[in-house]
Amino acid sequence: MWSKPLGMTEGSLVCAALVAAGLVLQFLVGPVQWDSMACPINLLVLFFLLFGIVVMHLCRSKVRLFRWMATLQAGVPAMVTCAMMTVLMGVTRQVPSGQTPVDIFGITAMLSFWPFVLTYLWLVLLVGMVCMTRLRLLWRNIPFLLNHLGLFIALVAGTLGNADMQRLRMMVQEGKTEWRAVDARHKVHELPIAIELHDFTIEEQPKLSFVSDVTVYTKGGIVVRDTIRVNKPMEVKGWKIYQYSYDEAKGSMSDISIFELVRDPWLPYVYLGIFMMLAGAGTGLIGKGEKEKRINGKLE
Repeated sequence: MWSKPLGMTEGSLVCAALVAAGLVLQFLVGPVQWDSMACPINLLVLFFLLFGIVVMHLCRSKVRLFRWMATLQAGVPAMVTCAMMTVLMGVTRQVPSGQTPVDIFGITAMLSFWPFVLTYLWLVLLVGMVCMTRLRLLWRNIPFLLNHLGLFIALVAGTLGNADMQRLRMMVQEGKTEWRAVDARHKVHELPIAIELHDFTIEEQPKLSFVSDVTVYTKGGIVVRDTIRVNKPMEVKGWKIYQYSYDEAKGSMSDISIFELVRDPWLPYVYLGIFMMLAGAGTGLIGKGEKEKRINGKLE
């Protein structure tokens, strides 16, 4: 019976296999269709993901693969692969969310690129297994758990939450109220908020800025009047409203303002994960400082 320990070579092979499988899926079925993963489907996926991690953890004593998944030998190749994918996304001009990639491989829509999704899913599984292993020694591993649980939450929320994120465009004329907006595929959406445009102006001093004087209404009865400027969005009931464009043919005489509305209900959980990682790093530094003081005290 083959009993060679699983190491980084196997970890690298797993990542290579995931990338290869992702490329096959990319060419056979096209990019990941996140629309089909919207709530409640992504919540079901999250449930089965957590359930699977718990089952694998409970079976780790009998299955060598599951034990290996909680080791650096499995984690390092996964982190390197995900880092390379992220760098590739950073150096490649990405199309807006929901649009078809402009290259034949699909890397210009990285969040819907199968190799990217599969490698990040593998990393999530590995981080989950590590967290389950360290839970047995909770008080000794608080900084470690904060770091890894934070990473797990940020990865899961950032991935599954992509299905529920909405990025829409709304065109509003002065003196009118609009409840509808369109997505990247020009599909019309009836929204729970409406925008009334009172006035659109172009300010040239101290620097060029587009300004919309608006009132935002919600179906719950909230009414908020404010101005929206470029890079200074307005936020109402989870929606961020950005000044996007105007009727450029009319220039400063434009009576139309175009807004971009963004809603990401999973974003607070991404921030929670990031905060936990920062807290873990801070707690680790404090613990290291206290340990050094104790050592120095004994030496003196």
